[in-house]
Amino acid sequence: MATVSQAPGELIPLGGRPRMRDYLASMWQRREFTLNLAAGQLRGQNMDTLLGNFWQLINPILLIGVYFLVFGLLLGGLGGLPGRPENFIGFLSVGVFIYSYQQRGIIAGASSIVNNVGLIRSLQFPRAVLPASNVIREVLGFGSSLLVMVLVMLATGEGVTWNWLWFPLIFVLATMFAFGGSLITARLTESVRDTRNLLPFVFRLLFYVSGILYDITRFTDQLPEYSYLDELFLLNPFYVFVSLGRWSLMTSYQHGNPPLLWVSGVLWALVALVGGMHYFLGAEKRYGRG
Repeated sequence: MATVSQAPGELIPLGGRPRMRDYLASMWQRREFTLNLAAGQLRGQNMDTLLGNFWQLINPILLIGVYFLVFGLLLGGLGGLPGRPENFIGFLSVGVFIYSYQQRGIIAGASSIVNNVGLIRSLQFPRAVLPASNVIREVLGFGSSLLVMVLVMLATGEGVTWNWLWFPLIFVLATMFAFGGSLITARLTESVRDTRNLLPFVFRLLFYVSGILYDITRFTDQLPEYSYLDELFLLNPFYVFVSLGRWSLMTSYQHGNPPLLWVSGVLWALVALVGGMHYFLGAEKRYGRG
């Protein structure tokens, strides 16, 4: 009788790590399930409120209004905020919307596994579909933020230029980074549930060190001895994607080194996506068993 010396190539040892190529193919086969899951989440998140999904448009407007009142009018009138640009409301709008978009996607990933244990135990599917659906939900909901951003750009005198055509690519890179981050937070939270409680504080700190409220290049222009901060901020992916968005949409925003921004943005997107997927797959067989 012939003996089988090894398992056929298409079989995976029980509890083993799935092959990346096969795993991605399996996710693609379930793309309709992922899209329907994301759309359902988007429809359901505000269905118990009076205005429903109009909050997708109202929330970004209120957010910009609060930050502009506090940091634009109150602190600005007191001579605060060094490095404040002339078109502060446009500068603030792009920064808040892009940062908030990535923040929501990454934080949502933290709950994607632990909140769907019943679904995981009931159906067989790639578990990365769950954080992916959360990020897709944010992609679908970003339309209202984009509309507000465009209106703010036009209302504040920012001209429509060819650089606007770069924004879709910037958005794709920012989404790749957010998805990679959501994969990491998904596994971290599945292992340590306290991660969900820590993430809002981490992102609050990141908000203030990512140039959302100030232009670091204006600050270093005034104080050349701190010019090293321009390169140091490139190590912050949130600053990079926000700055790329401003470079694309704002004629009044002049970053000192756009090529370095692009290199940093591409590298951050690839590192987060590839690294996040490998990290997430390391516990694929464990999800839902705890």
